[in-house]
Amino acid sequence: MRYIFLFFTTLLFVNTLTANESKVCKACHPIIYDEYYDSSHRNASIYNNPIHNAMWEKHPKDEDGYTCAKCHSPSDLEALETGVLSKNETQVHEPISCTYCHSIKDIKEGDSSNVNIVSDKKREYYTAEDGKKGKAEYEMESSWFGFVKEPKSSPFHKIDYDNENYYSGNVCMGCHSHANNEHGFDITMLDALISEDDKNSCVTCHMPQVLGSKVTINETKTHAYHGIAGIYHKSGSMGEYIDFEISKNSDGFSVNVINKSNHALFGQAFRQGILKAEIKRGNKTITLEPFIFERILAKDGVEVMPWEANEAIKDTLIYAKREVSFKEALQSGDRLNLTLGVQRISKEGAKKLGLELDKEFTKFRVLKNEVFNF
Repeated sequence: MRYIFLFFTTLLFVNTLTANESKVCKACHPIIYDEYYDSSHRNASIYNNPIHNAMWEKHPKDEDGYTCAKCHSPSDLEALETGVLSKNETQVHEPISCTYCHSIKDIKEGDSSNVNIVSDKKREYYTAEDGKKGKAEYEMESSWFGFVKEPKSSPFHKIDYDNENYYSGNVCMGCHSHANNEHGFDITMLDALISEDDKNSCVTCHMPQVLGSKVTINETKTHAYHGIAGIYHKSGSMGEYIDFEISKNSDGFSVNVINKSNHALFGQAFRQGILKAEIKRGNKTITLEPFIFERILAKDGVEVMPWEANEAIKDTLIYAKREVSFKEALQSGDRLNLTLGVQRISKEGAKKLGLELDKEFTKFRVLKNEVFNF
């Protein structure tokens, strides 16, 4: 009876919704939908993301109109095709919809940015699950001599488990690879590949398995987190992909920050990583000058907005690793507390964008904290 109810509930959604179609998914994927609705994907449009809105307000306008839709609101077909923006249901509730991400068939590499190739098959979506290959269609599976019946797959859509892009994480590379401005200058640095052999991917890092069933009609213990772990959610879990190595010398010490992800850290415009160091020595606390990880974009040696840049006048990003030196010699009995965190935008960036009054944007978010005893 429960499965029959879910089936007709899903059909009701399908037949009545003309916008916000991702809400259809909530009938069978309530946990995942709630995560998605609070995610950076759902908040990608100018109407949901104040930083993106502030950037677009300052961006030069031309006959092409809103040119960010390809990645920030690809589900709004009018904005995507015409460059015309309006505050509609799609922009507010699903600028990057569930069905859009799960319909990406392949990635076409480009000079300025990559492009998502989207499948035109209706109600057939791609996903990844270890041990499953092939396409799954709705059918009921009997057990206990036919007295118990459970669905093997969705009553609403087909599932294609064969797309390797969803296993490798390459499905994210249509939007999260590189973004070159008109000067051919990459303003994101997300494609700064560290190792071809790296086992981590966008999916393993930013969509980890968490408790809770991925679907109601066939309950599972865990599901891939759709809130997108990172600086917005679960920032502390990102420390799993960062290591600290300490080396002492006569006049101070060095911290080697090891980046185990497959892209540079803190490469986005106005983003700032901060390494804080504090030494507890007896009853005394010594707070050292923090080290800032950032990439300052410029043109002809002068800092400018991202779309004008043709060079970086400062680049202290963490690629494979970054050594940071502190001028304080460590003594026996010292307790060193290291904290690596991130600000969505720097305080200087907030002023440039007119966002300095909202402290949420410059809030220090901890990625990793570790204590060393000497």
